[in-house]
Amino acid sequence: MIRSPHHRLRVPSLAVLALFIAPSVNAATFTTFDPPGSAGTYPYSINASGAISGTYETAGNKAHGFIRAADGTITTFDPKGSLITQPFAIDANGRVAGEYTPHSRDHSHGFIRDTDGTITVFDATAHATYTRPAGLDADGNVAGSFTDHHRKSRGFIRSTSGKVTVFDYPHSLVTGAYSVNGSGVITGLGLLKNFHRPDRGYIRAPDGSLTSFRVPDALSTEGLSINASGMVAGDYYRSDSVTHGLVRDPDGTLTSFDPQGSIETYPSAINASGSIIGAYQTGDHVYHGFLRKPDGSIDTLDDPDAVVTTPTNINDTGVVVGYFKDAGGLVHGFIRTP
Repeated sequence: MIRSPHHRLRVPSLAVLALFIAPSVNAATFTTFDPPGSAGTYPYSINASGAISGTYETAGNKAHGFIRAADGTITTFDPKGSLITQPFAIDANGRVAGEYTPHSRDHSHGFIRDTDGTITVFDATAHATYTRPAGLDADGNVAGSFTDHHRKSRGFIRSTSGKVTVFDYPHSLVTGAYSVNGSGVITGLGLLKNFHRPDRGYIRAPDGSLTSFRVPDALSTEGLSINASGMVAGDYYRSDSVTHGLVRDPDGTLTSFDPQGSIETYPSAINASGSIIGAYQTGDHVYHGFLRKPDGSIDTLDDPDAVVTTPTNINDTGVVVGYFKDAGGLVHGFIRTP
């Protein structure tokens, strides 16, 4: 099963409203791409030089990893014994981190692919059943989440030497670590054991200190992506289970947002300038991409050939990657260049 980098721990109910769709922005250039033999292409990450990592499906319910260089050259790869390979992050040096599931399907494991093609596989702990790297910092340390043998989700940091540090949001049933910036600052979700207490987003500094944040009256608030200055893009929902976008500034200020016509808003990534991309659903149950600019204005971002558009990442030059479904139901990768 192909899962998103921010694999949701919940599925919010959908409110159906008759609203207007925000105007599309078509001035940018869209480039469609697929690895050879792909039956579905899912780019997840792009670095400053334009190199992209992601996964693509083939016959037999298999999925493989790929790296697309800035010149369009595509390299495919899999850890040994992998049935499903999902690279979720690529750093400035071209190192890739992700998750793979072997043919036995009993567990998933983490992996790091170095620039020379060497693949190192690992588990967060000896008893981890699922290990999911979310990203790499500037030193090559990997941050992410794992599920232990008690089925508890916890956060981890793996150093380049292979040492793993496990961490938990206090009193949590689930600690999701979804993004790490170059300085090693992590953001994610703390789902508390006491179901009468709202879930909270958090920011974890390299020294281990945690700062939590929550939208007032929200049942759940989570951080999904963090940039170099510590600005966080996330989402939240209240008792109506309608998901909204969220920005947390480094000073702690929280700003809610939704594209015009949105009944559900799902941010995916934020870049150094504070531009945020993601997807939103309209009342006709169609998903569109969006780009929220640093000034707070929001544009719809749809591939011209798309029925459904899902942006997944944006680099510091404003280049966006993601995937879209065409009229025939096939999923392709796209690159949007400003």
